[in-house]
Amino acid sequence: MEQTKGSTLARQLDATATHISEMGWEIYRPPLIDRGKSAYTGDNIETGQLGKFAKSIMTGTVDATSLVLVVEELDRLSRQPADVMLSWLSPLVRRGLSIKVVSTGQMISVEMLDHDMGGLMMILITAFGSHTESRKKAGRVAAAWEKKREAARDGQATIQRNHRHPKWIEIATDGSFFVPEDKARIVRMIFENRIAGIGKGLTAKKLNELSQSDPAYAPWPLNAGERKAPKMWTPTYVGRILANRAVLGEWQPYHRPRKGAATPAGDPISDFYPQVIDPATFARANEKRLVDALKHQGRGRGLSNLLGTRAACGSCGGRMDALGSARPFINKKGEQRRHYFLYCRAAKVAKTCDNERGWPYDKVEGPLLDRILTLAMDDQHFAGDIDISPLEAAVHNARATVMETERRIGILIDTLETVPSDAVRERLSMRQNELAIAKETVAKAQEELAAARGKVSPAEHIRRVSEVRANMWAEDADERFEARRKIKEALSDVIDVIKFDPETGKVRVSLRNGVAVFSITADGEIVHDFDLLKDNDNFEYISDPEKRATLMAYKSRRKRTKTAKAFSS
Repeated sequence: MEQTKGSTLARQLDATATHISEMGWEIYRPPLIDRGKSAYTGDNIETGQLGKFAKSIMTGTVDATSLVLVVEELDRLSRQPADVMLSWLSPLVRRGLSIKVVSTGQMISVEMLDHDMGGLMMILITAFGSHTESRKKAGRVAAAWEKKREAARDGQATIQRNHRHPKWIEIATDGSFFVPEDKARIVRMIFENRIAGIGKGLTAKKLNELSQSDPAYAPWPLNAGERKAPKMWTPTYVGRILANRAVLGEWQPYHRPRKGAATPAGDPISDFYPQVIDPATFARANEKRLVDALKHQGRGRGLSNLLGTRAACGSCGGRMDALGSARPFINKKGEQRRHYFLYCRAAKVAKTCDNERGWPYDKVEGPLLDRILTLAMDDQHFAGDIDISPLEAAVHNARATVMETERRIGILIDTLETVPSDAVRERLSMRQNELAIAKETVAKAQEELAAARGKVSPAEHIRRVSEVRANMWAEDADERFEARRKIKEALSDVIDVIKFDPETGKVRVSLRNGVAVFSITADGEIVHDFDLLKDNDNFEYISDPEKRATLMAYKSRRKRTKTAKAFSS
């Protein structure tokens, strides 16, 4: 039994049951019903209940010599071409299975294979016709969907009630999309939290707390209300909202074949949904540096480990975990200490690495902050008197353009691999030129922003950084969390990797773009300190515009720090 909707399934069950009763046969087993398994693609005879039944016969698990498989129409078994159908039927029939077609009254058996090939061929021709009709129908459906997509691109789409839209969007009585204010408020909150350095876990936790007293914050129903809403918000769903470009108003149509993965059907359609988040905010919330900084933050507000995913084992390259108690205590000498160590996760948990050495966390964090915190933190981590929000918006808008152009290039490359076309190659070349221009725009915007941020005095910069570092141990939990969040984000922004060498015990720190490399000994001393910026003022030779802009920003911050230290001494 293939179909399971409407009266089709009931009709098939009634017809076969009546025939079995009329023939005086006993029912061997419950009906074979393949929900969601297509006879057109052959899924039902490969992985469905029918396929499992056939396999049990072919492996000898079931003796089929006295069994009759009753079907209303033969195309309930398969709508594959005649040769595929014959190759599937013949081995089963040779094993003793008979197949009774209720609509024609014909019995497919060993005798038919041996003596009535004409009758069998007539059945196969009918089945082949079913396959052809199904293929034509699939073509008509695909053409209809393509027509709907083109209408949407022209702004003339007719919204259907069964359109799979995001759950913060609803359909009005006149058929238009709209976003209720309470849902828009939740979407904006999710993005604001991400930009403020609050991870998915904490955001989900906050939403669940709010939903206890305000139903407006309750999780959204699924599938237009056909399924019950989940009981609580989850970090996974919060992450999906952050990555969903529908918040920008875009709809990305897809080709969804019966077999295989879905693929984008052309470029995304802008202004299809109501926009909730602007492109600059979306780009900022999805910046890789911010995403990396918030990884493994968890649902609490401790943020005890500031190294995050940058810390890597020198033996296996796996992640280093901070284990033990991050709560400080006072030892007999009156010194503040923590029983908090960094271990290779693969060695400690999975037992797949031989690096069992542990590093006292504070012996790494302290020297690291001494060396690079003033370089890592710039004015973006502080609220200042200078209004640089327009320049920040320009940077994020430019990055949004880069992200979108890269995404469209990816779609064109996928299309080119499956359907080679000169037109697609021409569009790909055009997009690649657009990407180069967009990257130059990002670099220019970054340089302008760095220049504006540099207007704060060097002494003021040092003072602010020192204040944030002191607040890492503040008694107020919110103040402590905010300080540690800022520092973790800043470190993630400049650090490429922190390698822990089990043989020497040294910790090697490499900054992004090769700006600096240094090591921290087991005693917390900085050694082998290489600084690319030390005697280099010209970065015009660097072809990558974003890398050039980053190095120039580092150089500006380094000069400011040196000036401040010289002034204070």
